[in-house]
Amino acid sequence: MAADIARSDYAKPTLIRSRSREWLIACRWGPEGEFLSIATAGPITEPLALVAPQAIAPIHSLVGVLVSESETQSTSTFLLVRQLPGAIELAGTFFPADGYVLLQDHGDIHLVCKARYSHSCGWLDGKEIRKDIPDPAPYSAEAMSWHIEATRRDWIGEFIPGTRPPERLAIRATG
Repeated sequence: MAADIARSDYAKPTLIRSRSREWLIACRWGPEGEFLSIATAGPITEPLALVAPQAIAPIHSLVGVLVSESETQSTSTFLLVRQLPGAIELAGTFFPADGYVLLQDHGDIHLVCKARYSHSCGWLDGKEIRKDIPDPAPYSAEAMSWHIEATRRDWIGEFIPGTRPPERLAIRATG
């Protein structure tokens, strides 16, 4: 997905400090499509960005759990989580977060995400990990808010399982 991302202070989410355009990899999964992962995958370097680069890969990943769906409005809402549910294996470094994701399919998949997170960084078994901090210190570098708006783009790495019904195909994995 091609995303416009605005970053702001954790304590003042409306105060935008920086903006960027980045590639995201969004993947909806689980037996009932109850999980959503959204991973940053690098900066967008071309102005129009109609097709995602072949070589993108997950860097930092947010995870959401389905809280509501509306077939009449073609929308799904997910709550972001501070800890991975169960024994989930996740590509990229997990970012614990508070917030929500609204996924809309009106002929073109659109994603809106409002999140804030605070974490400590460390290493476990040679892999970077981030642990949730519920009450961050003021102006902590590891605490911020994200405002994300993204639209699906074609990507060679897109995964659409052949066993899903057609109405689920549109919102599985997009680059």
